[in-house]
Amino acid sequence: MLRIRQFLLATVIAMVAVACGSGGSGMSQSSGTTPVIATGVITGFGSIYINGIRFQTTSATIRKNGQTVDQSQLAVGEVARIKGSKDDADDTGVADEVDVDETVIGPIDKIDTTAGTVTVLAQIVKINAGTSVSKNIQPADITGLKTGDVIHVSGMTDSSGAIVATRIEKGSASSPLQVVGTVAGLKAGSHTFMINALTVDYSSANLTGFASGAPSNGDVVEAQGTSFDATTQTLTATHLRREMTDQEEAGDERDMEREGLITRFASATDFDVAGKPVTTTSSTEYRNGTAADLALNVKVEVEGMLNSSNVLVASVVSFEHNGDIELQAQADNVMSGSFTLLNVQVTVTSSTRFEDHASGMAIFNLSNVMKGDLIRVHGYESPAGSGKVVATRLEREVPGMTAVIPVTVKGPFTKGMSPPNFAVLGIPIDPSTATISDGHGGTLTVDAFLTQATGHGVDVQGIWSGTAVMASEITIDDHNGDEN
Repeated sequence: MLRIRQFLLATVIAMVAVACGSGGSGMSQSSGTTPVIATGVITGFGSIYINGIRFQTTSATIRKNGQTVDQSQLAVGEVARIKGSKDDADDTGVADEVDVDETVIGPIDKIDTTAGTVTVLAQIVKINAGTSVSKNIQPADITGLKTGDVIHVSGMTDSSGAIVATRIEKGSASSPLQVVGTVAGLKAGSHTFMINALTVDYSSANLTGFASGAPSNGDVVEAQGTSFDATTQTLTATHLRREMTDQEEAGDERDMEREGLITRFASATDFDVAGKPVTTTSSTEYRNGTAADLALNVKVEVEGMLNSSNVLVASVVSFEHNGDIELQAQADNVMSGSFTLLNVQVTVTSSTRFEDHASGMAIFNLSNVMKGDLIRVHGYESPAGSGKVVATRLEREVPGMTAVIPVTVKGPFTKGMSPPNFAVLGIPIDPSTATISDGHGGTLTVDAFLTQATGHGVDVQGIWSGTAVMASEITIDDHNGDEN
């Protein structure tokens, strides 16, 4: 998304497209379609899915970290910005340009497993239930990382400037260093500025995209380099590029779809998403929530148009949830749009993120899931109290070498009708032979656990008997998947 290029007016491109039948470098537009800039997390391939829209990419220019790449170099969970057109009638679109810029690339300096954070190039990276990870990170969570690991992070910035990771990949020591962020504390004389706690020295950098020839406070930039001084927390940049604003990117065609966290909140008619201003009106449609749910660090997708002040006037605000439910077990009753895990009905939506760790299928969705596949789901209960789950992430995992498949159940504790059994989402769980943790390093007896777990979430590992989970490990776990 960070590039210098001539912007062609969409009306001219539409005329060329009609005459020649091809897209060109501007926004493709045909009858019934609308030019659009869409920013969001990639949820699947077979074209590219973001924000519930399938964008055809046959003729698109695809860039990653400023370099032209094949679509195969992109991954589920990365944040993409697509310039093209969409058809609201069937939630499809055509991409002219696709840009993915990883938010930070570098070695891990610190890990805080309690807070669920790692520090990379002086940037705090938060890992939660909405974070996809590459296959070479095992276990597939923060415990699969160690200091010194070089990681590639895609994510969304929260109100504190921290990066809420949507994808983490383990890289190599030869990976170039990179950070994307907002210029602050500029010292033009010494050619330095700050991105959060990181000092960027651009005195020897190749500068691109700056109208004045130099960065200014408030510019969103991508800084790349090969040298990081951990003592002074300084990145010596070799390349520095300014990100185009929405208005510069869209020109006179101003339809916008933006997925991100609310980074500033004054009122329901005055807030920022991903650092960019949004307003609402009396006709704004709210999905999965109401105006009262708008608050700092809430994840939303906003759709609308830029006004003359370059504020996005939202026609739709959709609230998005990572959810605090996690299930891993063998799939059963696979149908169009749903399946079951441990007798719990799981439904997928146009926003469900699909990833295949078992066989590495690039184009993977529910139609590829078979009965008996080992599936891990993150999601939320809907409707509340129904015991049914809406999946926000679905991953097919590699089954173990043992005949018995271990299962995972994470969610709210419910006391059972016949203790010592209890339930999660109506799944019966037998804790009688389990090792039980209070979540703070201490161990509990079954009786103490049944008393203390009330009102909390629990994480259960065990095996499925066909009617109940025979737990081997249980932890009281109150981490909410929507924590940012």
